[in-house]
Amino acid sequence: MKHKNSLELFEYWTTRRGARAAPNRTDIEPADIRALLPHVFICDLTSDNQMSFRLAGTGLCSLCGRELKGSAFGSLWLNDGVRNASRTGVSVASRATPAVLSLDCLTTGGRVAQAEMLLLPITGPTGEHDRLIGVLSLFKPPFWVGHDPLAGFSTTGIRFIDSSREPVFLANRPEIGLSSAARVLQAQARPETRKVAHLVVLEGGRRD
Repeated sequence: MKHKNSLELFEYWTTRRGARAAPNRTDIEPADIRALLPHVFICDLTSDNQMSFRLAGTGLCSLCGRELKGSAFGSLWLNDGVRNASRTGVSVASRATPAVLSLDCLTTGGRVAQAEMLLLPITGPTGEHDRLIGVLSLFKPPFWVGHDPLAGFSTTGIRFIDSSREPVFLANRPEIGLSSAARVLQAQARPETRKVAHLVVLEGGRRD
């Protein structure tokens, strides 16, 4: 974990769970993590074995440009990452295995920002492992949040955390590196340029 928001939520989650694999939803007091709430979300497992947003903070909704409640967790990813993201969410909830995702956030305007997402298991009213709480944290939040909505996430790395062991700098399992589809799409979205003296020329128009 690299972002202070991830560290704060992980430490709180660890305290609230005690000796259990995961705390219950009722153990999480919003007032205790009030500074994180705009970036926090909760998902639950649906009947078709998918993760769905039960609630999402205003910061995450603003980044996406829409209300997320009721939408699929995997729907936030670019097409080639939907399946893997959905499986990761289900694994975190059902197997009580925390995970940290490194993300590229691609906007509809072709911009890219880096972010970190922490996913932590929690239990519902029945005590079953069927929910997760997470936080999405942007590194150096850009000016365009709320104006240039998210086109999709691209996962560039995943680290699963063994919560039964004492983490060393909260990184007791190596990150699994993944290719970034967002960088490819961003490059495709940018017009060709060339520099002439002190001017930057955008390529376009007729070529004959």
